[in-house]
Order: sequence, then structure tokens, then C-alpha cells
Amino acid sequence: MFTAFERPDNLPDAIARQLRQKILSGDFKEGERLPTEHELAGQFGVSRNVVRESIARLKLDGLIETRRGVGTFVAGNVNGRRFKIIQEDLLDIRQLLQVSQLRIEIEAGAAALAAQARTDEQLVELEAALRRTDAAGKDWELGAEAALQFHLVIARCSNNPYFTRLMEHLSYVIHNAVRTLRYRNSGTPRIGHVDAEHQEIFDAIRRRDSDAARAAVRKHLNNGIAAYMDKERT
Repeated sequence: MFTAFERPDNLPDAIARQLRQKILSGDFKEGERLPTEHELAGQFGVSRNVVRESIARLKLDGLIETRRGVGTFVAGNVNGRRFKIIQEDLLDIRQLLQVSQLRIEIEAGAAALAAQARTDEQLVELEAALRRTDAAGKDWELGAEAALQFHLVIARCSNNPYFTRLMEHLSYVIHNAVRTLRYRNSGTPRIGHVDAEHQEIFDAIRRRDSDAARAAVRKHLNNGIAAYMDKERT
């Protein structure tokens, strides 16, 4: 039922991650009873205390509920509960790709809206963020931080607080993935391509061209995940 894994540093988190994936993917249905602590301990090859800690994490997230003397059940309306992406889940390449797909759709829309809604003052802020990405040069760590800030400023330029809040959450979650990509691309032509793509996004927002801004962000983020996948294969 579950995927075997190397013994990680944090067993409760690793087990909670697999259980969470099965709940959110629908392998465990709403209201369905989960295997007992004893059964899960046997399947994962861990103690019941470790399983108990994993269950506590899922309960805190609102994904499961326990009924004294009966068992542990998947909570009702799981997908309607508070939106949250768990950073550790992105260690799974499939989920990282899924979050990247979500990011593309959100950021492309934010950029299109920013092209119409941004103020002159915000354009100045966006240009300053762009120049910081350029100035990072070969410093991959500084470049990752500057790139994330550039994308956050785009969201703010939409003047829609919900785009901003969602982008802040996504940026926090994908931070390590962005840093890893920057590190792996250090000294390669991809860094120059990233700078050119950022400039293209800025130019479209400056011209108030929503279609071009949307397309530029899509190209930029698709190229980024393609480069990440290329590195994973090597």
C-alpha cells in the first residue's frame, strides 16, 4: 500500500507525507477508516510511537479525525479545508511538477493583471527588483532570493491582495527548489536566459500588454521547470 523509503532523519514527517498524499489523491476516501497504528507500524517497519506522531501531524492539518475506541478516519470535505502546500512534499518530483503547473497558471494571470493595474510607482519598484536579479550575476544564492522577490513584486503590481497572499505562500514553499535550480545552473547559459526572460516580462508589464506579460511568464516558468528536469536526469 505504501512506498518503501530509505530511513530519513525524520520518520514521522516521512510517514505523514505518504499518508497525506494518499488522502489528497483520493486513495483514502472521505470518512474512510485508516489502518490501525499497529498495522501502519508493521507496513512502515517503525514503532507505534512514530506512527502516532505522524497521525498527530495529519490531525493538526485537519486531514483526519480520531474517534476514541473506534479508530482514525479521513476528515470530511478534505479538499475544501484550508489551502496548504507542505514544503516537504516537494521532495517528490511528481508533486513538485504539479505545484509548478499551479504556479505557472497563477503567475501568468498575475502578470497579465499587473500589466493593466500597476501604478507608475509600482513599475519603479518592479524595475528595481529586476536590476537586483541582474546584479546577482554568478552569485546563485543571491540570484535565487532576487528572483523570488521579482516575482512577488509582479503579484503586488496586480493590486489584488489574494494574488499577493497566494504568491507569498507559493514562494515560501518553492524557495528551496528555486535555490537548487540556481545552484545547478551556475556557470551555464541558463542564467543569461533567465535574465533575458525577466526583462521580457518587465517590458510587457511596462507596455501594459497583458497578453505578452502572460505569455512571457509562461515561457519563463516552463523553461525553468524544463531545466530542472534536465538536471534531474543527469
